Amino acid sequence: MTEAGEQGAGKETGMGELLPSVPGVCIDRMGYEPEKEKLAVFQGTDLPDTFTLREAESGEIVYAGPIEKKGNEEGGAEYNGYGDFTDYQKPGSYYIQIDRYGESYPFLIHDNLYYSLFLRACSRLYDMRGTENGKSAGSEETILTESCRSMYQVLLSYEMFPEVYTDDTGIPESGNGVPDILDICRYEAVWLMEQAEAEKSAGDEWVYLAAVLAKYAYLTRNEDAEFAGACLQTAENAWKCVEKDLFVSDDLIALAAAELYRMTGSRQYLGLAEEYLRAGTEREGALTDPEFFGSITYMNTKNPVDIELCDAMMKKIMEDAEEIAEKAGHNSFLIYGKPGEEEAADLLQQTLRICLVNHIITNHEYSTLIENHFHYLMGRNPDSICYVSYREEQEMPAGDVMEDTVQISALLFLLSERLGNGT
Repeated sequence: MTEAGEQGAGKETGMGELLPSVPGVCIDRMGYEPEKEKLAVFQGTDLPDTFTLREAESGEIVYAGPIEKKGNEEGGAEYNGYGDFTDYQKPGSYYIQIDRYGESYPFLIHDNLYYSLFLRACSRLYDMRGTENGKSAGSEETILTESCRSMYQVLLSYEMFPEVYTDDTGIPESGNGVPDILDICRYEAVWLMEQAEAEKSAGDEWVYLAAVLAKYAYLTRNEDAEFAGACLQTAENAWKCVEKDLFVSDDLIALAAAELYRMTGSRQYLGLAEEYLRAGTEREGALTDPEFFGSITYMNTKNPVDIELCDAMMKKIMEDAEEIAEKAGHNSFLIYGKPGEEEAADLLQQTLRICLVNHIITNHEYSTLIENHFHYLMGRNPDSICYVSYREEQEMPAGDVMEDTVQISALLFLLSERLGNGT
């Protein structure tokens, strides 16, 4: 079969040049698991009434269904429709075809697609750990901050869905009795501690360092007490370097103080955590990422907390989730944001939030929203771009999620939530 992106003459630019044609049939280019929802999005001004699902090699029709028309995207020029082929569950390689608009890229229906991508993401994160891989660009402050963001999101994912993270993902440390993701994070924690020893400056990156090392210490305190103690000491030293810095971001102070309070139970951290987390709940608009993560940590601590503040934080988090869900409901590609304008990184961060909310209160609407964002990233978008390389041998285009450790960690969060919830 000829891929749809190579079919036809393409669109003329007005300057005598032709742009590559883009399929009018948008699907998840990796594929779908047999028992999961399978939805295609069709773009066009005069869509037919039906679509067909065809076997990739033979072209044989194996399923046919109606195209449900939904109308124009707000402010958009193209009509959009949907084709649901959830009922077809036979594993294989397929494509979708509709009259006048051609066919989709090929895709699989196969078991364990999520887990295979999860293993791929773990492998990429392993490859990019340390100072030589994934830390070669940007200022020292940016490199340190990005390292902390990535590690924090991975640790939070492990905290929420520990059963997903096993000791057999195929990295060299597999089989040592420690979940492989903690082996990866331990390596990164050593690197962070080395940076803290070499540089005693202040700034946002040092507050983030304090937060992530305190979180690592908390999660590993029973299995690796000596190293957890060293991480906590470094975290507290970093905190002392910045606690009186007037230029440090308030939301990062909230995050670090919440993590240090949960780990130590010390009231010196409690007051600042509550002060800055409360400020986030009282401000208009969504919580920042550090405020959001700090709120989750504060609500999960076993130490004494302010119940009214917990209620205020939960209300704020739910309002944000409901806004994301509402906007996605008015979007032709069923995502938060305007199709074609959202960056993969932004979509992943929004999806991470929904994953956490869905973990707190399991909700079918949120589960569907997570799936739709995942499918968008994997190719069910206006340009049929797959933002995530899902095979080792794939060429990685510019902007690939697998080239950015922060985005990989957010992707791991999404996948761990799907695998952990059995959906």
